[in-house]
Amino acid sequence: MAQRTPDRVVIINDRSAMVGGASNLAILSAKLFSQQGLNVTYLCGDQPETDLPVPDTIGLAGKPLVQQGKLSAFASGLYNAKAFTALDQLIREKDTPSTIYHVHGWSKILSPSIFRALSGVRQRTILHAHDYFLACPNGGFTNYRTDHICQLRPMSAQCVMSQCDKRGYRQKLWRTARHLLREHFYAIQTMPANIVVVHERMRTRFEQSGMNTDRIATIRNPVEPFFRIPKDPSEHDTFFFIGRLEPEKGFEEAARAARMANVKLEVIGDGPGRAVLERAYPEVVIHGWQSREGLRQIMQRARALVISSRVPEPFSLAALEAVSSGIPVIMPDSALLSTEIAELGCGFSFAHGNLEALAARLRKMAGDDDVVRTLAANCRRHAPTLASTHTSWIEALLVLYGAVLDRADGMTHQDVFADSPVPPGSTSGFAGQRL
Repeated sequence: MAQRTPDRVVIINDRSAMVGGASNLAILSAKLFSQQGLNVTYLCGDQPETDLPVPDTIGLAGKPLVQQGKLSAFASGLYNAKAFTALDQLIREKDTPSTIYHVHGWSKILSPSIFRALSGVRQRTILHAHDYFLACPNGGFTNYRTDHICQLRPMSAQCVMSQCDKRGYRQKLWRTARHLLREHFYAIQTMPANIVVVHERMRTRFEQSGMNTDRIATIRNPVEPFFRIPKDPSEHDTFFFIGRLEPEKGFEEAARAARMANVKLEVIGDGPGRAVLERAYPEVVIHGWQSREGLRQIMQRARALVISSRVPEPFSLAALEAVSSGIPVIMPDSALLSTEIAELGCGFSFAHGNLEALAARLRKMAGDDDVVRTLAANCRRHAPTLASTHTSWIEALLVLYGAVLDRADGMTHQDVFADSPVPPGSTSGFAGQRL
């Protein structure tokens, strides 16, 4: 049976700028689908970038919550009326029985209001879990006050009473209210929802949270190396941190450990934490966000990449971009990729939140060229097994879209996958099998 193709793919995301993993992938999918001749609509909460590769773009000209005043952020973060109206109108005007709605990011601008609009087309809606906000009110399964991984069941009495939020208990209560509102508009605890997770181990967290996991599919993110011809990282002495400069990403931990280990650290990224680094760690070089060409040029000087996130990273795109470029990685054992990275010899893991352990790994890698060369060789050898390519990622999404459309029409999953093409590197929660 031929794979069914959607009439239109509506991609929904907070941002139109490539300023993080979810936005990068939302924009990439829009570009690749458009190149394949699919009708694509991109709905974003901000003012669209002029070079966004999608002619049919709807931008709401909103600002991220962290850039709004307190009262505005409080209200629009719970319910962005403009986002509801825009999406509801889009659905009324352009929906067809073969339209797919793919949500990548909603927590920074769009708010739970979009789920009210999507409730009538939920059988053809896909939620891409780049983080844990669908299950955990603070999005990270982390107690930011203690920097420990949280083991409480989300939304339990113990969870609600726990002061785990990085901005205070009132913010925790606000996040709890937002979580309840999203569940009210678009239940995923008691009803199955089409959800994509980016790593197999995310499913365990969702199951422990009491979510209905009947329709979870695993599709690993696509990775493009910084450069195609690998360099020899042992020739260089600079460590790099790539990411948003926000507390949960652990940028200050990376800077502090680098100082403890007396190694050079450079940062690619931006955010509120830039001022912290400039003030307290003047030795750290900050490049801000970079284009692909800028990344290619700068990362040629990398000895290794440091991931020091305070949250259990579901999938570190920067880590695998480094590995696929032959650059070793140091990452916390809470990151879902850390076990594979360590077992394949592509880098080192360290105990989550342990600065001494991170500094020790930096010293080890800084002082042993042979170790770095061996890790780099392992990176080049094993990188293809750790992520999707652009081609296999789009193929996996299209297979999923076909399954979702057929199921929405009442077809069985077995009918859908009997003759479907099988993209490598993806697994499906629909039948617990390898796709």
